[in-house]
Amino acid sequence: MHDIPEIKAHSGGLFQILRQYRRSQLLKFLLPTLLGILLFLTPVFVDGRITVMIAFIVDIINAVIKPIMVEGTVLVTVIPTIATVVVSLTTLKHNQNRFIQLFNPGPVWTLVRVTGAILMVMVYFQWGPEWIWHRDTGGVLLYDVGPVVVAICLLSSVLLPLLTDYGLMEFVGSLLSRAFERLFGLPGRSAVDSLASWLSSSSVGIILTTQQYRNGFYSMREACIISTNFSNVSLAYAYLLIKLIGLEQHFLIWYASVAVTGFVCALIIPRLPPLSRKPHSYFPPEGQQQVQDRQTGESLLALGVRRAVERAEHAASPLELVKRGLHVGGDIIITIYPAMMVIGCTGLALVQFTDIVHILSLPLVPLLDLLALPEAEQAAPALLAGLIDSIMPSLLGAGIESEVTRFVLAGVAVNQIVFFTEVAIVLVRANIGLSLLDLVWIYLLRVLVSLPVLSLLGHLLLG
Repeated sequence: MHDIPEIKAHSGGLFQILRQYRRSQLLKFLLPTLLGILLFLTPVFVDGRITVMIAFIVDIINAVIKPIMVEGTVLVTVIPTIATVVVSLTTLKHNQNRFIQLFNPGPVWTLVRVTGAILMVMVYFQWGPEWIWHRDTGGVLLYDVGPVVVAICLLSSVLLPLLTDYGLMEFVGSLLSRAFERLFGLPGRSAVDSLASWLSSSSVGIILTTQQYRNGFYSMREACIISTNFSNVSLAYAYLLIKLIGLEQHFLIWYASVAVTGFVCALIIPRLPPLSRKPHSYFPPEGQQQVQDRQTGESLLALGVRRAVERAEHAASPLELVKRGLHVGGDIIITIYPAMMVIGCTGLALVQFTDIVHILSLPLVPLLDLLALPEAEQAAPALLAGLIDSIMPSLLGAGIESEVTRFVLAGVAVNQIVFFTEVAIVLVRANIGLSLLDLVWIYLLRVLVSLPVLSLLGHLLLG
């Protein structure tokens, strides 16, 4: 491995800085980085909608496997669950192979996997009580949510090292370190993390954050803040939400409002419990990774290039990075499906077959009235149902006549970040220090901050 040459000129233009490195060093940084930017961070127009290349590739994969996607969802739930039972009840649980340990999650998660697999089979064969397998409860999870998760999780987990391991985060982090530290108390590298989340998907952002935490680049508090404040649903999914609620003609001003609201939330929420109480501890096996200090007279651009080239020089082999990605993606997939069924079936059944969500949402009605949002009694249950799944406010609020109210509902659904059918499960399983109770509080805080901001913007823009 070649050493990074000593910096002789600490300032100057980009080309002057690049001349200090060998071509092979620059290519090892630039080629994977540019490919990662193309896949994860570059908006493209496909069939009249905005998306990113990775999402487009996932759509192609899902289209190819569409005839077997439902059955595949069942198998991806049931087979790993059987393997989990076998490993948990035999001497295999003592085998320290990292892939075998995926099937040794401990008693609680083993119970979750078994219960979720049973529910998945019941929904597929329409066995048992109707509230389990109804098309608007378990059917939503099996036919709408489940089939799209495998491709995005596996592909993202394998390809994310293009953003994280070849210098991009060091380069951007150096340039944005002051801004992110002053505004959010976060390292500058998290700017790439947040952008990947917004353009790709919330799961992509959480996976990226988890990898950075386990590699020692984020503390527990930083990982918790990033994953609950910047891991928004993707741009493409946001468009789906606004389309479902019938306001696609206002997409640009609505999405700008969502971005402003997200910025306000990111300024406020990390300074409140539970995030403010999370420790600045680092993942024990790795410990805190030291970031090179800026040399005397060195420009931020030169610092960024130097850090990026060194990071690329020390990157693991592509095969090892693929193994790590498959491990992270596999862990998420074999956990998220059963947990999604347990939480999602229960939550959606409460919405569709009981008045519990309506009753629990009653305290929101005076708040919505105070914000001058019409049809508050109908909007409140739709708003609260977002905790179950971010698509619920758009589905339940589509019949509301007021454009301003629908504008706010869809905006809060994006900015709430936390919902139980996917993000909450992924975050708990990521083991970065967030409990389900933490996530419920963070959801409530984000809703309470988002509501007045979006209401103000909605009245100004649509009123």
